[in-house]
Amino acid sequence: MLFSANANRPGIPRLRCKEKMNFKNVQYYSGLFFAGLMILLSSNIQVADAAELIGTESITTLSEEKSSQTPTIFGGVGRKLPTWQAGLDLLILGTPHYGAFRNQLDLSNRVFWGEWWYNDSWGVKGFLSEQSFQMFGSSGSSAKSSTRHLGVIAKTQHSLSESWKISAGMGLANTEFSLGSQRKRGNSLVSEFRIGMEISDDFWTEAGILTIDSSSGSGSGDQRLGSTGYLMGISYGF
Repeated sequence: MLFSANANRPGIPRLRCKEKMNFKNVQYYSGLFFAGLMILLSSNIQVADAAELIGTESITTLSEEKSSQTPTIFGGVGRKLPTWQAGLDLLILGTPHYGAFRNQLDLSNRVFWGEWWYNDSWGVKGFLSEQSFQMFGSSGSSAKSSTRHLGVIAKTQHSLSESWKISAGMGLANTEFSLGSQRKRGNSLVSEFRIGMEISDDFWTEAGILTIDSSSGSGSGDQRLGSTGYLMGISYGF
């Protein structure tokens, strides 16, 4: 009886088989769905990362192009110096190369100058120096001498940092010495050393030494001319 009853109910095993197959189909399509979703998400993330990288590279490239277009000194150390500079130096302390007292903070001794730079390292400077010194002698004379030096200097310079520079140069000058009714002339050898600090984009302040040395002739009555001056100056570039 049990056998015949079970034999008369054939639909139960087939129903269970269909349920198992439907469950497997759901698992299969669910797996395909989630796999496709993961691939889509990963591709979107890669595209976003690539776009971000391209954007960063574009910003970097633009900033590099902008910085390369900005003129700099010595390959990027600092600001490019102007082609022309003009300045005024005060020889706050001077040592004459003839019989006279040293200057003691005498602001009447000064140098007017202008420079033209071929590039960041080499330039040419023209200058006019006016100086006066109180003479001395065995008789205690208080006569005052005066000198004018008109010359040119070949210069080189180097940047210490973005706002500091040093320069040095040598050149020649024509010197005129006067003491009362006495007038003497000579050709002078000139040397200069300066260190400068940037105040703003166009102004610099500098300190240094200017040495002018020559004599008025080669005879018994010749006289040494020139001086060594310790200077403070300011310059403007354009």
